[in-house]
Amino acid sequence: MADPRRAGLAPARSPGVAFFSLVAWRMLLRERPSGASRWIAPIAALVCVAASALVLTGASHSLAPPLLAATAALVTVGSLCVRYLTPTVAVSVFGMSLGCAALMAVFAVTSGFEYELTLRLSRVNGHVLLTKYGLDFRDYEEIADRWAEDPRVRAASPFAYSMAALLPVPGPDKDDDASESASAPEPDPAARQPVVIVSKALDPARAGEMQGLVRVTSSGTLDALRPADVRHVPGIALGVSLAKRLGVGRGDHVRMVIPAALGKPGAVPQPPRHAVFEVLDTLQTGVTELDNSFALVHLTAGQALFFKKRRVTGIEFELHDPDDAAAIADEMTGVAGELDRKLYRASTWQQHSASTVAGLRQIKAAVGLILALLELVAGTALIASLLLLVRRKRVEIASLVALGADKRAIFWVFEGVGLAAGALGAVTGVALGGFFCFLLTCYRYPLDGDVYPIDHLPVLLGPWDVLIPALAAVAICGLVAGPVAWVAARQPVLEGLRR
Repeated sequence: MADPRRAGLAPARSPGVAFFSLVAWRMLLRERPSGASRWIAPIAALVCVAASALVLTGASHSLAPPLLAATAALVTVGSLCVRYLTPTVAVSVFGMSLGCAALMAVFAVTSGFEYELTLRLSRVNGHVLLTKYGLDFRDYEEIADRWAEDPRVRAASPFAYSMAALLPVPGPDKDDDASESASAPEPDPAARQPVVIVSKALDPARAGEMQGLVRVTSSGTLDALRPADVRHVPGIALGVSLAKRLGVGRGDHVRMVIPAALGKPGAVPQPPRHAVFEVLDTLQTGVTELDNSFALVHLTAGQALFFKKRRVTGIEFELHDPDDAAAIADEMTGVAGELDRKLYRASTWQQHSASTVAGLRQIKAAVGLILALLELVAGTALIASLLLLVRRKRVEIASLVALGADKRAIFWVFEGVGLAAGALGAVTGVALGGFFCFLLTCYRYPLDGDVYPIDHLPVLLGPWDVLIPALAAVAICGLVAGPVAWVAARQPVLEGLRR
């Protein structure tokens, strides 16, 4: 018997994957796009673009333009779904895209909080912090000089910390000097009262090489950290909110008071130490707590006022690559470190903000879990949509079986409809979520400094912030479509052919 392949006759093939994918897309799309929303999508898109341009240019500080742009974007996506998708699936795709966009926005905001807090705290405190147990850290010059030669270290700066009370010093000529009065900020109701602060003393020659610290000063330099001499009192740089609380500006004088140390029982109490400083600069770290209660002075002035000794609290190091912090800390005080672990302790910027980051990640997980219910609701709506689609497509199912499709093929047709709906919801949700993040970034939504540690709503969209909502949308739609596809594969063929 002749081989049919040699005779030029190919064996009959069952419909392939491309055929059933095409069938799935035809069941998902409208046969004729609805004309009811023909003009809604373009008009909404134009409104969205106009409002976005207004927000981007900063022409308006009102919340109305970003809300209008977000509403127009939602109307655009909804009208496109209604126009090109079957009504039974359009609602599910729109709900899935809305859930995906909401998850993206929440992840971007929480990631922005985590990044901004760690970045701004590392600007003030460096990437590696070296401290010494006890109160005799006097060899700081040699240690700083030795590690400053490391190519991974940008700057090594000794510092001294102390809690203090700060209050303004009224000047006799202040009311007569119009220019000084104009430069000073308007005091709040609690001004002219002592304020408890955290004072940090630095050597401007060393700390001036720390790029992160220089960026938080209004002048862009550390020249305000002036030491005392025979003609001038030492200089001080105050946080912007702290200066406002005290009602002082540049050129004004403040008095810093260090509380007396607790002595032995029966000892004569010592009076608190104090000194007068001239306000020469302001600090804007972006962290509300620091801007409200942080001050910088010269290292020699701080040592004389804080300790009456030539010692420091520790040494902070700024690195070229912040990711090298753990390795350098281990080299300092590790098993084979240069410094004795019993005397010295090295900590990294990740450890300083570990509790803050852990809290933010817990909030991110909790809020993400709650907003993920939007995608689950859209998935349950897809079940009803696919069941209705199976009921309406009985004739098409019977026709496919008559053409040679088996139950497995019918199953993958409707499973393909669910996966395609999930893919459409993920794509539109990613676009919608990216647009929401763009609006939040441009608008810089202000936050209450008494409640939040940052003065605006930060946004940082990472790869996983996009992939997790998108993959979740596809996975949920694929899972909920499975039982419906199993029902479709077991539809009676003869009843469909009779219809």
